[in-house]
Amino acid sequence: MATPSITTQDQRRIEQLIANWKGTLSWKLLTKAVELQLGIKTTRQTLCTYTGIYTKYKKRKSDLRGVTPEIVSSIIRSDVTAQERIARLERDVKDLEEKNAQQLRMIDRILANASSIPNLDLRALVKERPEELKKGPRA
Repeated sequence: MATPSITTQDQRRIEQLIANWKGTLSWKLLTKAVELQLGIKTTRQTLCTYTGIYTKYKKRKSDLRGVTPEIVSSIIRSDVTAQERIARLERDVKDLEEKNAQQLRMIDRILANASSIPNLDLRALVKERPEELKKGPRA
């Protein structure tokens, strides 16, 4: 049987190195740090064959990115659907706000043009209509 290239003790030391890692983490940087700090010359492929090292690497990489496995596993389809719905509704709100602004500009333009007409009472333009008085205020 072939001897393992990394002993159990070395594996624990590499896992500890990963756990204390600060900054950008990559396999290239990790193999370089293992060689410089622990004196073990190894490759990414060798490190990946050790489950403890591989899982510790993935977890630490996620932690450094701000994405923990708990967050990833708690995201479900309804969350994705809700996010899509929120994005769609935000686009709809933006469109409606733009249309509202266009309509307000149109009203301002109409009132400005109407004010230039001689003998026109602007209050007559904005008074309530008889059909609106019968129905009451609209909600």
